[in-house]
Amino acid sequence: MDNVIRQAPSSFHTVRAIARRQLLMARKRKLVKLLFLGSLLPPLILIIVIIVRNMAEQATGMTLGWDPLMRFLEFQALPVGLLALGLGIPSVARDRAEDVLFLYATRPVQPWHYALGKLLAVALPCTALMLLPGVIITLLHLGVTSELNVGEALVMILKMTTYSVLMGAAYAGVTVGASSGTKKSRWALLITLAIFSLPDTIVQLAGVMWNLDVVTVGPQSCLVCLQEALLNSGPDGWWCALALTLYGLGGMWITLMRVKKEMIP
Repeated sequence: MDNVIRQAPSSFHTVRAIARRQLLMARKRKLVKLLFLGSLLPPLILIIVIIVRNMAEQATGMTLGWDPLMRFLEFQALPVGLLALGLGIPSVARDRAEDVLFLYATRPVQPWHYALGKLLAVALPCTALMLLPGVIITLLHLGVTSELNVGEALVMILKMTTYSVLMGAAYAGVTVGASSGTKKSRWALLITLAIFSLPDTIVQLAGVMWNLDVVTVGPQSCLVCLQEALLNSGPDGWWCALALTLYGLGGMWITLMRVKKEMIP
């Protein structure tokens, strides 16, 4: 009998397995299904609006001058944000509550494998649901309405990719990081809502009290700021991109520190 040499799975396969397991568990929850379907509705409506608008302009010879891409980003941010809550809030808190983290330690799983897999399970769906419809809308501008040439369409897709990736990273960092701090999903939800609301409030109060320049620091306001910077040449784009990146990395670090203490066989 030939000797069979068993090798531990690579880091890529381990992280992918953790993310896939998390998504499969989330798919069984009715709330997540509804949030996912709700996130598909705004892009479908806007795609129909673009086609109808183009037909109306051709029929009347008038230019309506309405930018659906800006409206798409505004509408899509809400269902994608709610989906991130549904995916990220229970991800680590449930494992901690059920005391199953030690099971990962009995297998070839490092704490960073676990943390990265959990974040990707939130970041990838959120990024895809923001990016793919945005790319389709951009291609409609290129092929149907002829409002963009090939170069402009490629630049727009690059901007949409930047926006979508940073959104997915920030949402994953905030929700999963909050989930790792508690064993109760409801407390993780409160922590997440506090992270979304308190930073800007604190900065604004400090600006009023000490007459300081107010900067954008909250994840949601940074997304709005980044949107303006990418599509309307607004200010502070680099700062907003950096802040969103820090939210993602911060969530990764917090989750890593927490699971290190509990992933003990």
